[in-house]
Amino acid sequence: MWIEKRANHRFKFVEQYKDPLTDKYRRVCVTFNHNNYHTRKQAHLILSKRINQRLVISGDQILEPKIMLIEVVHQWLDNFRPRVKFNTYRNNVSRAKNIIKALGKDTIITRINSYLLTNYFDRLIYVHHYKNSTVQKFRGTLNNIFKFAIQHRYLNRNPLKNVQINYRYNYQQNHPEQNFLDDEELKAVLSYMYQRSPHYGRFCEFLYLTGLRYGEAASLYPKNIYPNSHGQVIAAVRGTLVQGKKQPSPKTTESIRDVVLPEQAVQLCINEMKSHHSRTKFVFTSDRGKPLGNTVLNTWLHHAKHDLCIHKHLSVHTFRHTHISKLAELGVPLYLIQARVGHKDAQTTKEIYLHVTKRAELILDNKLNQL
Repeated sequence: MWIEKRANHRFKFVEQYKDPLTDKYRRVCVTFNHNNYHTRKQAHLILSKRINQRLVISGDQILEPKIMLIEVVHQWLDNFRPRVKFNTYRNNVSRAKNIIKALGKDTIITRINSYLLTNYFDRLIYVHHYKNSTVQKFRGTLNNIFKFAIQHRYLNRNPLKNVQINYRYNYQQNHPEQNFLDDEELKAVLSYMYQRSPHYGRFCEFLYLTGLRYGEAASLYPKNIYPNSHGQVIAAVRGTLVQGKKQPSPKTTESIRDVVLPEQAVQLCINEMKSHHSRTKFVFTSDRGKPLGNTVLNTWLHHAKHDLCIHKHLSVHTFRHTHISKLAELGVPLYLIQARVGHKDAQTTKEIYLHVTKRAELILDNKLNQL
């Protein structure tokens, strides 16, 4: 790129490229009022984008100037943001920052190869100790970036195609029972949370009784709880809570549903709304009328896990898994459980269901010998 000084103190930034269809050199330019680091960088981005739009791919050869990974990532995020939920976008932004930092912000995207990516994934797993499931999410983010690059003619093939990730082998068998609480553990945890705050105690019990996700329950308005045509009181799940604000739609299409509330869950809602000292939007709030915080709640559950010596996963999501286990124990079919909790196909739900039903079968087998 070179700069030409124009009249009236303006500067023209010019870049030249070779048209692959004609083998002739062509120029693109952009004009700014100043010539400094900021305008030179901005001019480079604009000219690169214009050239990229004019160039085409010939066979397997990319006939365009070299574009850096960071530029492609920023373009992809701008394109990605309006098409996904806020949390999905935010999580991908976080992973994209990690990717840029690890691979280098000045890395040219066409220079990224399977060897570089294999080393990157190895570092995530064996140096930074990320879980296999988390590394899979990093792979998904990278795959979306590369697919975007191919669509916009920055790449002609996906460098992830030949990458074999060396996932950490899990020497311990998968134990679905680690994801939910038994009756005694549930009683102890709820009692602990009620002692810390009646608001959080009622909220945690409501999560257990309904199987709702944190954001679904925290975003409920009083108008979302009403009797249906069958006389049952339902919670109409129509949104989720993101950064203290209700979003118009929950996590997935399957998450839009009407959840029948048991009598105890209805009473919890009534008691919670009676405890409000000021006008609030949500059913469950703090003493200040603010939505209940996910971070604070998980912190208290972490303390409960330690103080009660519970050797299981314990977070707000544990109550949802405990609800699933209890329905399975009661003999509710899997497809009805999935519909109630808003899952089309979830591996954890299946694992919990199969574990509980298999345990019930073993109990039955033992009792048969007593006939």
